[in-house]
Amino acid sequence: MKKNLNWWLIFAGIFVAITVLVLLICILSYKYSVDFRALFGGTDPGSIGKAAQGAETLAQRNERAGWVSLYLFAGIIILQFLCLMVACAIFTDIRKSGENHETKLARIANADIFLDLPLYVGLFGSVSSFMVMSVSSSGGQLIAYSSTLVGIIFSTCMRLALLYPLKSKLIAEEKNQK
Repeated sequence: MKKNLNWWLIFAGIFVAITVLVLLICILSYKYSVDFRALFGGTDPGSIGKAAQGAETLAQRNERAGWVSLYLFAGIIILQFLCLMVACAIFTDIRKSGENHETKLARIANADIFLDLPLYVGLFGSVSSFMVMSVSSSGGQLIAYSSTLVGIIFSTCMRLALLYPLKSKLIAEEKNQK
Protein backbone atom coordinates (compact mmCIF):
# COMPACT_ATOMS: atom_id res chain seq x y z
CA MET A 1 0.00 0.00 0.00
CA LYS A 2 2.82 2.40 0.92
CA LYS A 3 4.64 1.68 -2.37
CA ASN A 4 1.44 2.40 -4.32
CA LEU A 5 0.96 5.68 -2.43
CA ASN A 6 4.55 6.71 -3.23
CA TRP A 7 3.91 5.97 -6.91
CA TRP A 8 0.83 8.21 -6.95
CA LEU A 9 2.66 11.00 -5.12
CA ILE A 10 5.45 10.88 -7.72
CA PHE A 11 2.82 10.82 -10.48
CA ALA A 12 1.05 13.85 -8.98
CA GLY A 13 4.34 15.70 -8.49
CA ILE A 14 5.37 15.18 -12.11
CA PHE A 15 1.93 16.29 -13.31
CA VAL A 16 2.03 19.44 -11.16
CA ALA A 17 5.56 20.22 -12.43
CA ILE A 18 4.45 19.80 -16.05
CA THR A 19 1.39 21.98 -15.41
CA VAL A 20 3.42 24.78 -13.85
CA LEU A 21 6.03 24.59 -16.61
CA VAL A 22 3.46 24.73 -19.42
CA LEU A 23 1.58 27.63 -17.80
CA LEU A 24 4.78 29.54 -17.06
CA ILE A 25 6.10 29.17 -20.61
CA CYS A 26 2.74 30.15 -22.12
CA ILE A 27 2.18 33.17 -19.88
CA LEU A 28 5.71 34.52 -20.21
CA SER A 29 5.70 33.99 -23.98
CA TYR A 30 2.34 35.74 -24.27
CA LYS A 31 3.45 38.71 -22.15
CA TYR A 32 6.87 39.27 -23.72
CA SER A 33 6.63 38.04 -27.31
CA VAL A 34 4.53 40.03 -29.76
CA ASP A 35 4.65 37.19 -32.28
CA PHE A 36 3.43 34.62 -29.74
CA ARG A 37 0.69 36.99 -28.61
CA ALA A 38 -0.43 37.42 -32.22
CA LEU A 39 -0.95 33.65 -32.53
CA PHE A 40 -3.74 33.89 -29.96
CA GLY A 41 -5.33 37.04 -31.35
CA GLY A 42 -3.96 39.32 -28.66
CA THR A 43 -2.74 42.68 -29.85
CA ASP A 44 0.33 44.65 -28.98
CA PRO A 45 -1.02 47.34 -26.65
CA GLY A 46 1.34 49.92 -28.10
CA SER A 47 0.26 49.34 -31.69
CA ILE A 48 -3.32 50.55 -31.27
CA GLY A 49 -2.72 53.57 -29.06
CA LYS A 50 -5.05 55.24 -26.59
CA ALA A 51 -8.74 54.52 -26.85
CA ALA A 52 -11.68 56.47 -25.53
CA GLN A 53 -13.07 55.48 -22.14
CA GLY A 54 -16.51 53.99 -21.90
CA ALA A 55 -17.60 50.97 -23.85
CA GLU A 56 -15.22 48.08 -24.26
CA THR A 57 -12.81 48.76 -27.07
CA LEU A 58 -11.91 46.30 -29.78
CA ALA A 59 -8.37 46.09 -28.41
CA GLN A 60 -9.64 45.15 -24.93
CA ARG A 61 -11.97 42.55 -26.39
CA ASN A 62 -9.18 41.01 -28.48
CA GLU A 63 -6.81 41.06 -25.51
CA ARG A 64 -9.34 39.24 -23.31
CA ALA A 65 -10.04 36.70 -26.07
CA GLY A 66 -6.29 36.24 -26.46
CA TRP A 67 -5.89 35.39 -22.77
CA VAL A 68 -8.85 32.99 -22.93
CA SER A 69 -7.31 31.34 -25.99
CA LEU A 70 -3.95 31.07 -24.25
CA TYR A 71 -5.42 29.44 -21.14
CA LEU A 72 -7.52 27.11 -23.24
CA PHE A 73 -4.47 26.10 -25.27
CA ALA A 74 -2.38 25.55 -22.13
CA GLY A 75 -5.22 23.55 -20.56
CA ILE A 76 -5.44 21.31 -23.61
CA ILE A 77 -1.68 20.65 -23.56
CA ILE A 78 -1.86 19.88 -19.83
CA LEU A 79 -4.78 17.50 -20.39
CA GLN A 80 -2.78 15.77 -23.14
CA PHE A 81 0.06 15.16 -20.68
CA LEU A 82 -2.44 13.90 -18.11
CA CYS A 83 -3.81 11.44 -20.67
CA LEU A 84 -0.28 10.28 -21.43
CA MET A 85 0.53 9.76 -17.76
CA VAL A 86 -2.71 7.88 -17.07
CA ALA A 87 -2.16 5.61 -20.07
CA CYS A 88 1.42 4.93 -18.94
CA ALA A 89 0.17 4.01 -15.47
CA ILE A 90 -2.53 1.70 -16.87
CA PHE A 91 -0.19 -0.10 -19.27
CA THR A 92 2.54 -0.39 -16.63
CA ASP A 93 0.00 -2.02 -14.33
CA ILE A 94 -0.98 -4.47 -17.08
CA ARG A 95 2.66 -5.24 -17.90
CA LYS A 96 3.63 -5.85 -14.26
CA SER A 97 0.57 -7.89 -13.33
CA GLY A 98 1.10 -11.58 -12.75
CA GLU A 99 -1.83 -12.59 -14.93
CA ASN A 100 -1.65 -15.01 -17.84
CA HIS A 101 -1.13 -13.78 -21.41
CA GLU A 102 -4.76 -14.19 -22.41
CA THR A 103 -5.95 -12.06 -19.51
CA LYS A 104 -3.32 -9.41 -20.20
CA LEU A 105 -4.35 -9.24 -23.87
CA ALA A 106 -7.99 -8.88 -22.80
CA ARG A 107 -7.04 -6.07 -20.41
CA ILE A 108 -5.08 -4.37 -23.19
CA ALA A 109 -8.14 -4.49 -25.44
CA ASN A 110 -10.18 -3.01 -22.60
CA ALA A 111 -7.60 -0.27 -21.92
CA ASP A 112 -7.61 0.85 -25.55
CA ILE A 113 -9.88 3.77 -24.59
CA PHE A 114 -6.98 5.39 -22.71
CA LEU A 115 -5.06 5.60 -25.99
CA ASP A 116 -7.96 7.45 -27.60
CA LEU A 117 -8.32 10.06 -24.84
CA PRO A 118 -5.87 12.51 -26.50
CA LEU A 119 -8.07 12.46 -29.60
CA TYR A 120 -11.10 13.39 -27.50
CA VAL A 121 -9.17 16.17 -25.78
CA GLY A 122 -8.11 17.45 -29.21
CA LEU A 123 -11.72 17.35 -30.35
CA PHE A 124 -12.71 19.29 -27.23
CA GLY A 125 -10.09 21.88 -28.15
CA SER A 126 -11.47 22.19 -31.67
CA VAL A 127 -15.04 22.60 -30.47
CA SER A 128 -14.10 25.08 -27.76
CA SER A 129 -12.12 27.10 -30.28
CA PHE A 130 -15.33 27.78 -32.18
CA MET A 131 -16.70 29.39 -29.04
CA VAL A 132 -13.58 31.56 -28.79
CA MET A 133 -13.88 32.44 -32.49
CA SER A 134 -17.32 33.90 -31.82
CA VAL A 135 -15.54 36.58 -29.76
CA SER A 136 -12.28 36.89 -31.72
CA SER A 137 -11.82 35.09 -35.00
CA SER A 138 -8.02 34.97 -34.90
CA GLY A 139 -7.75 33.65 -31.35
CA GLY A 140 -9.49 30.36 -31.93
CA GLN A 141 -7.77 29.33 -35.15
CA LEU A 142 -4.57 28.24 -33.45
CA ILE A 143 -6.49 26.14 -30.94
CA ALA A 144 -8.65 24.53 -33.61
CA TYR A 145 -5.72 23.35 -35.69
CA SER A 146 -3.16 22.62 -33.01
CA SER A 147 -5.35 20.81 -30.47
CA THR A 148 -6.48 18.26 -33.03
CA LEU A 149 -2.95 17.81 -34.33
CA VAL A 150 -1.51 17.43 -30.81
CA GLY A 151 -4.24 14.89 -29.98
CA ILE A 152 -3.40 12.83 -33.05
CA ILE A 153 0.33 12.98 -32.29
CA PHE A 154 -0.11 12.00 -28.64
CA SER A 155 -2.47 9.14 -29.50
CA THR A 156 -0.19 7.80 -32.22
CA CYS A 157 2.92 7.99 -30.02
CA MET A 158 1.11 6.26 -27.17
CA ARG A 159 -0.01 3.45 -29.46
CA LEU A 160 3.51 3.03 -30.83
CA ALA A 161 5.29 3.27 -27.48
CA LEU A 162 2.81 1.59 -25.12
CA LEU A 163 0.46 -0.69 -27.02
CA TYR A 164 2.52 -2.17 -29.84
CA PRO A 165 5.55 -3.38 -27.84
CA LEU A 166 3.49 -4.88 -25.02
CA LYS A 167 1.02 -6.58 -27.33
CA SER A 168 3.81 -7.94 -29.56
CA LYS A 169 5.66 -9.32 -26.55
CA LEU A 170 2.56 -11.01 -25.16
CA ILE A 171 1.64 -12.56 -28.50
CA ALA A 172 5.19 -13.87 -28.97
CA GLU A 173 5.29 -15.31 -25.43
CA GLU A 174 1.90 -16.93 -25.92
CA LYS A 175 3.08 -18.60 -29.15
CA ASN A 176 6.25 -19.83 -27.43
CA GLN A 177 4.25 -21.41 -24.62
CA LYS A 178 2.06 -23.37 -27.04
